[in-house]
Amino acid sequence: MKKKGEARWQKALLLILMFLLSVPSVGVAAYAYGKSFRDIFILVIIAAVCVGAVIFSLIQSSVFKTLHYDNGSHYFRFVLTFLASTITSCLLPTLQDDGWALPSLALALSLFSNTVTGILAYVGLLGICVYLASADVLIFMLYFIMGVVFAVLFEKLDEDYKTGAPMAVATILYVAGMASKLAFESRGAISGDTLAITVINLFITFIIMLAVLKYYGSAVIDKEKGKYLAINDQEYKMLAKYKEKDKELYYNAIHTAYFAEKTARLLHMDVDVAKNGGYYHRIIVSECKAKNKTLEEVCKANKFPPKAVRLLQEYNYKSLPLKMRETVAVYIADSVVSSIMYLIKKKQSGEPVVENEKEETDYDKVAIAIVRRKINSGILNDSDISLSDLGGLEKIYTGEKLYYDFLYRE
Repeated sequence: MKKKGEARWQKALLLILMFLLSVPSVGVAAYAYGKSFRDIFILVIIAAVCVGAVIFSLIQSSVFKTLHYDNGSHYFRFVLTFLASTITSCLLPTLQDDGWALPSLALALSLFSNTVTGILAYVGLLGICVYLASADVLIFMLYFIMGVVFAVLFEKLDEDYKTGAPMAVATILYVAGMASKLAFESRGAISGDTLAITVINLFITFIIMLAVLKYYGSAVIDKEKGKYLAINDQEYKMLAKYKEKDKELYYNAIHTAYFAEKTARLLHMDVDVAKNGGYYHRIIVSECKAKNKTLEEVCKANKFPPKAVRLLQEYNYKSLPLKMRETVAVYIADSVVSSIMYLIKKKQSGEPVVENEKEETDYDKVAIAIVRRKINSGILNDSDISLSDLGGLEKIYTGEKLYYDFLYRE
């Protein structure tokens, strides 16, 4: 059963509970560890500022839609992870610092928000843990760097959710860091207990990392993929009905999706988002007019993921610049497909051909000319597209002669 996004009051309640439960927990832990009342007071103030900053970062990231996947609609994941991490940070000082499985917390906090918010939360909790344990600043630096490494390595998971390489790098770096710490502190005489604690730490960190990634894959990424699997099907109701209702619009969608998907694959964009934009960039306008609803209402009724909605907004709202790389892929694809379909239609209708169109039967050259014209127009200047991407766009539309011939015969 699909979980609906949280309402505003639910998000506000979650954030209030996060603050009210985490800050006093730090004070209680400091008291239990025998800290002075002066130190407890200062620590509680610092904890309150830290939690407040994390909440602000989470809300700001949600407003500007920079949270990973659909985290903006599901604060509960992050709040629960933060509270569990707070408890863990308060309990770990009872162990030797060799046994602190902290980097996995940085991974979880980042995945269920975004990298900036996750690292900010992790640094605050790590600082509390180090203070409660009266550990050395070098311990803070070691676990801070390892936590950042874990968060950054998994910042961008590709469409196939390939975690093997990031996990291997994270594990190797963590083992190297802990081994260096062990060798430095032991001065060549490593005790059996210390070695055992370190090995257990590495094992627990790896298990937690696997558990977090597995849950993230099933609860977040696979759910998004399931949505795209449905709406990116050519037999999906909103798309399929135009096969009879408006064939020109339908085939524009099919061909635009083909080029947008190819562009996304070759330039390492989000393929599902680009393909979705190719299908619905114009159909969504027709649906809005037919049902007298806004773009957002139509997307919500059809369960479009947030990133797909954002692409359609950028494409259709003149007040928004073409920002996303996937939006650019759809824009270029539509420009090429629309122009070639127009020329083919004009030629097949027997209309007289003007002088400057006589040579425009080589459609791959027409496509390249259109791509260059769009790039030189400056409309892509505010987008996230890179110079190498722009160069790749031209190559994508070269060598598609067979497909252009297919368009002509259609």
